Amino acid sequence: MRIDFYISSLSGGGAEKVLISLASAFAAMGNDVSIVSLEKRPQFYQVPSGITVVKFDNNKRRFGFIKDFFDLRRYMRSRKANLAISFLSRCNLLVLAAGLFNRQRIVVCDRNNPLKEHSRATFAISNLLYGRANQVVVQTQQIKGFYPKFLQKKITVIENPLDTQALDAQVGHMPEREKIVLSVGRLEAQKDFVTLINAMRAIHRDYPEWKLHIFGKGDMRDELQRHIDDLGMTDSVLLCGRTSKPYYEMCRSSVFVLSSHYEGFPNVLCEAMYAGDLCISSDCVSGPRELIIPGRNGWLFPVGDEQQLTSELRHCIASVEFGDELETVRTMAQNTVKRLYMAENIKHWEHLVQRIKR
Repeated sequence: MRIDFYISSLSGGGAEKVLISLASAFAAMGNDVSIVSLEKRPQFYQVPSGITVVKFDNNKRRFGFIKDFFDLRRYMRSRKANLAISFLSRCNLLVLAAGLFNRQRIVVCDRNNPLKEHSRATFAISNLLYGRANQVVVQTQQIKGFYPKFLQKKITVIENPLDTQALDAQVGHMPEREKIVLSVGRLEAQKDFVTLINAMRAIHRDYPEWKLHIFGKGDMRDELQRHIDDLGMTDSVLLCGRTSKPYYEMCRSSVFVLSSHYEGFPNVLCEAMYAGDLCISSDCVSGPRELIIPGRNGWLFPVGDEQQLTSELRHCIASVEFGDELETVRTMAQNTVKRLYMAENIKHWEHLVQRIKR
């Protein structure tokens, strides 16, 4: 079976990681798999051998969107794949448009909160085009509920896979846990690192040896660094840039925090739970509430609530300091994400593909 995956880039985001994991799994089953990237950001992830990678780099060209459309249409017609699986809304719309009058079956995958990503008018228009997809995949039941009823019959909820083999490969000898609070994500307003930094400042006097490490790149780096400096936290809050081994950082950290205003499905939170971190997350749309049972396998705080985040951080840090590391919480977090293991997750995708083929 020929399966083509489409995405705007192979940069360091969660959607890109999931796409490569799925492409690798389908290729391992003996399918002829390709990945088409529109090169909107520099490539970060490596693609396993055996998967064809095609790149259309029209980002700096005038009318690049139109050129992308014609490149995709030409590729889809020449490739004649059995199935196209597209990730992220811009690429989804291009693939659906390019696939008009083509018998190829198309699955589009939205990976974020559509009401945050688009205006209501744009969302309404995109839903009309989504209507010609064979299936729409979203990551949570909450996100599914945002779409109009006429489209919901085509929507399948599949949570992101957790590629434990790839994660474990990042760690040789398991490191000792250190007095580190960790967060991972693009340095953008969506991730609300300001609230996290402020919360860390609030407990710094009581726990001066603890550090906050933030891994990721983005447009807000300089702004965040100025904020850190203004708070006098330069030595305690570190913007560490991008890492190729985020799971290793999770294994050597004691606490993980997701402070986002919104998510599609928080891959990094799942990975931190698998690592056995004490996990604190904003109760944002969507994903955290479908993963965390407060007080049992982690903690939730209202979006942007600096005071509550400070309280949860203090609780977790004090537990580590006094030797009560809440092992039951760590174990329950690890058990929670077993349903996301690649072997389990790919069964849902196989079922979806078989259903579309009928």
